[in-house]
Amino acid sequence: MKICIDPGHGGTDPGAVGRCGDQDLCEHDIALQICLSLEELLLEQGHLTYLTRRVDRNLSLPARTQFANRYQADLFISIHCNAAYQPTAAGIETWIHPFSNVGRQYATPIQKSLTQALSDHKNRGVKEADFHVLRETAMPAVLVETEFISNPEQAEFLAKGENQRRIAQAIAEGISQACLQPAPAGDES
Repeated sequence: MKICIDPGHGGTDPGAVGRCGDQDLCEHDIALQICLSLEELLLEQGHLTYLTRRVDRNLSLPARTQFANRYQADLFISIHCNAAYQPTAAGIETWIHPFSNVGRQYATPIQKSLTQALSDHKNRGVKEADFHVLRETAMPAVLVETEFISNPEQAEFLAKGENQRRIAQAIAEGISQACLQPAPAGDES
């Protein structure tokens, strides 16, 4: 299976910024580390992977989806850290384009795997939105919000390399589970 992995934000767009001790913690750095671990795990499973970025650089939303479409990926997965004005907001959620049954086929086991592996984290469920990266890809697409970087406790969790690898492992396991399911009828995205 060809999987396009998209580390959210990058370059001059740090994404959400949290604090871990006296250090700023940027979403684009956390997302990249999770994606690099995810790529390694997916390669071990025999998948072919493409990363929209491997370093901290700017990349527009259209460039991300055009990249995935050019390589004719079978799945697009974008990794992010959530943020909210309320510092107590917490939890993991996975997004799909509205009415994408194939997207849901991947999102549901990914979300389940994440919330089982990180059972002390809030399960915010699978949600639908008209995000560019979910709408403009020619393949099933999911966007994972790994946790709230704006929550000091969760920012500390996200800052640790072993937790980034746990997140990547859970996502890889969710993808594996999704690949075992029969394709839903009547949906192309």
